[in-house]
Amino acid sequence: MASQFDKEFQNTIYHDPQRYDAEHWWKEDDIPLWRTLFKRAPGPKVLELAAGTGRLALPLLECGAQYTGLEISPEFCVHARQKLSSYGDQARIIEGDIRFFDLSETFDLIMIGFNSFLHLLRDEDATDCLTSLCRHMHSDSLFALDIFIPNPLFLYRPEGVRFTTMEYRDPVTNELIEVEESNDYNPETEINHISWYYSSAEKKDEHIYEFNMRMYWPDTLNRLLIDSGLEVMEIWGDYEGTKLTSVSNLQIPICRLQTV
Repeated sequence: MASQFDKEFQNTIYHDPQRYDAEHWWKEDDIPLWRTLFKRAPGPKVLELAAGTGRLALPLLECGAQYTGLEISPEFCVHARQKLSSYGDQARIIEGDIRFFDLSETFDLIMIGFNSFLHLLRDEDATDCLTSLCRHMHSDSLFALDIFIPNPLFLYRPEGVRFTTMEYRDPVTNELIEVEESNDYNPETEINHISWYYSSAEKKDEHIYEFNMRMYWPDTLNRLLIDSGLEVMEIWGDYEGTKLTSVSNLQIPICRLQTV
């Protein structure tokens, strides 16, 4: 029987890379973070888990990274390979599950960007992922992930009420698309069920996509990292490197392997 994680990635929201790129045209604020961490890493070998369409690969390749991306969506993999093709052997995209993978090599920087970790819906999924990536680290490797801190004002919004979340131009029709969002949060599982409603001037709710995200509170994330064999060296609360505080919106732990 397929797990909830496996069912999640059968959702069509993960199989349209052109739409994904179009609707995330605005997302560039995290690029300086990854460039900074790449410069701190002991070497050029980078492994990005949940690599998507290669958005973060490009700026790292420009910095000289020897880049490997692991991505579960076949369509995203094809799109990313096309996008990165000019880099030849400097870039590779591998189709696979970030919970269970063995690439038989280690990397200088391992990264999970832009909330992708939140698709690991159970502690077991997160632990499997962290355990797998630890096997791909050497004593000087860095690991970092970027997720938001759950906000009760977002989680407990009125049921059934929609909020505008983004606008973008459809890459095929050039229509302006508005995306509205509603959510239903389960505090027992800490899973937020999200619905996105896509509308153009011509048609309301032309597409409706549903997906889930696990809300990882800082204490839970810290426990999972440590229990998986990682040492949390520092935690940033924003992309500029400010230390995590009670008013931070992001949690960006920077880790290395625990020493015996």
